[in-house]
Amino acid sequence: MKAMSNVDLYAISHELDELLKEARVQKAYQPTRDTVIIRFHVPGKGRVDVAFQAGLRVHTTQYPPENPKVPPSFPMLLRKHLKNATVKGVRQHNFDRILEIDIQKEHRFTLVVELFSQGNIILLDEDNRIILPLKHRHAQGRKITSKEEYQYPEERGIHILNVELEDLKDLFANSDSDLIRTLARSGLGGMYSEEIFLRSGVDKKLPAHEVSESDVEAIYQSMTKLFKPLKTFKFQPQIVREVIEGEENEDETSKGVTEPNQHETTESTQNKATKTTQDESTETTPDEAKETTQDKVTEITQKKSPDKKPKKGKEDVLPLDILTYQDFKKERFETFNQAADEFYSGKVGADIKKVQEDIWAKEVGKYEKRLRIQEDTLKKFQKTIIETKKKGNLLYAHYSEVQNLLDIIHQAREKFSWMEIASKLKKARKEGMVEAQIIESMDKMGVLLLNLEGERITVDANLEIPENAEKYYNKGKKAKRKIKGVNIAIERTKKDVERKRNKREMALERVQVPQKRVRKELKWFEKLRWFLSSEGLLVIGGRDAGTNELVVKRYLDNNDIYLHSDIHGAPSVVIKKGEGEGEIPESTIQEAGTLAASFSSAWNKGYGSQDVYWVHPDQVSKTPQSGEFVARGAFIIRGSRNYLRGIPLKIAVGIVDYEGERIMAGPAEAVAKYTDNYVVLKPGFTKKEEIARAVLKKIDPERILTLEDVIRVLPSGKCDFEEKKRY
Repeated sequence: MKAMSNVDLYAISHELDELLKEARVQKAYQPTRDTVIIRFHVPGKGRVDVAFQAGLRVHTTQYPPENPKVPPSFPMLLRKHLKNATVKGVRQHNFDRILEIDIQKEHRFTLVVELFSQGNIILLDEDNRIILPLKHRHAQGRKITSKEEYQYPEERGIHILNVELEDLKDLFANSDSDLIRTLARSGLGGMYSEEIFLRSGVDKKLPAHEVSESDVEAIYQSMTKLFKPLKTFKFQPQIVREVIEGEENEDETSKGVTEPNQHETTESTQNKATKTTQDESTETTPDEAKETTQDKVTEITQKKSPDKKPKKGKEDVLPLDILTYQDFKKERFETFNQAADEFYSGKVGADIKKVQEDIWAKEVGKYEKRLRIQEDTLKKFQKTIIETKKKGNLLYAHYSEVQNLLDIIHQAREKFSWMEIASKLKKARKEGMVEAQIIESMDKMGVLLLNLEGERITVDANLEIPENAEKYYNKGKKAKRKIKGVNIAIERTKKDVERKRNKREMALERVQVPQKRVRKELKWFEKLRWFLSSEGLLVIGGRDAGTNELVVKRYLDNNDIYLHSDIHGAPSVVIKKGEGEGEIPESTIQEAGTLAASFSSAWNKGYGSQDVYWVHPDQVSKTPQSGEFVARGAFIIRGSRNYLRGIPLKIAVGIVDYEGERIMAGPAEAVAKYTDNYVVLKPGFTKKEEIARAVLKKIDPERILTLEDVIRVLPSGKCDFEEKKRY
């Protein structure tokens, strides 16, 4: 996967600076070894996730990966120092592959993201000292570890946005390499260096110190024209893909559609257009200033070449139009962050899946290997039974022939050693002795290797034929006894393999390849706590101090009822009477009391029940007595209160059809009225995200919800499932 270039990071840093300024840091995660996700709250926009992958990429992301259950130390330290801190600015250091984010809390912090080499993510204090790096490093005169002063890497090359013609002349004059290598090593990289020489028409292989002044000027003009959109911040974010055979080119250029660039039929046309680029005056009118490299690309790419075969395979993301990719299909985006997110997140998702597949292939492979060994052992035992029986039978079939041989050997043994007998038998075999023809060899202990009907049979000359045959029969019996144990082991291993394969499938299903997070348009009541009572009345409650204010000031009407849990840290709850006649039913008040109790701080404290009171709207006031202060989200209740004692802390979560299918959390009696597809939760010990995944799996087989939808409606605190009752 390609790492972002200096040019890429320039576009990213400018967009992030505009987006994140005055944003608040919420959380930090570390889903993989090199990647940190920081969640920001941007005023007027809401949640924004930014992915930082050391040595590779930085961009906003709508594909947040699954986070580890136990967070590593680095994101925990980021949370400790940066939570609720405010972003003051984002910048690129000296057009290098270093991004810096200034963050203000009680003190100033700087988050440094290095994209060169293996990369790093480093948190600095206000004195520029390292609080903690993602990776501790000691190389090239830099000591990247805690409490050390942060040192930037040595500056190299040229700043392409500030470079002057004389700087370029000096660069080439002092180089001992060719033009292309000199430019690439100066900070431009290979792709943009190739692009400059393509535009200028200068031979890139010329020795740098031999280049003429006119060629240097052509290179300088091409460089200026190429990077002109960077100076004006008029980026052209795009993902380019080589044309796949059979694909039709569509002439669309809006966001999210492909735009094929046609190519020149002759090289001379391209050179002509390039010369036009070089001859342009650097002075422009305001209207001409809007002209970008795309104008020239369009001029150059007006003719199709029907003879050129379509390419396939290569893909890239970049913030500029370049001639190198003129015959590639282009997908345009509003921002370079969006383009980078689409480009990198797909590849990261595939990598996550592959890593897990490799881990499970190794795990299952251990059991499959054990099964193969056991099955091979079974085959060997079965073969041994057949062979040993056959060899024992052959000894009896050739009884007289073998006995004559043994008699000869026993007579010779009275005078000679076993080695001498072996030598004489070998000689006798050569001389044609009939009894010796079945002998293949004999060792120094008197053990013969005989060939009977093509079978090689071992016979101990110290034993009689029945004893030798019995050895074979016993060997077969022993193998037969072992077969039973091997079969049991094979069956057990087969079950182990099947169990591991099932676990692998389940684990791979749980692997969260990052899915695009699409921001949903919520109904007004979905931005609050809400449910429909079993009598059909809408009950709403605040989510925090701000929405508590909203519930009372905007939505509390004269005929409604106000409820609040008798504990500090609870939502303001309102039963909307609507236009119906009569009083609000007692059952609805009781159900609303469940909402008020369950979404209070009592849940987080692990209480089983909580008292709740209700009053009429005219008893709710924001006006304090003289000398009193009413905090944001709090209200003064005047007059007597109507108490609901010992309300159980239980919340049902299910999918209901109310102005379309949506998730609803409320009392079990109310949720059960509108759906059978729900679960009941109580205060417990399971983390919110884990219980949300379980809830999603139980109530949403069709996957119309996201994990965030479920998390949004859960009480604040840990939960466990409770057995459902009939209502």
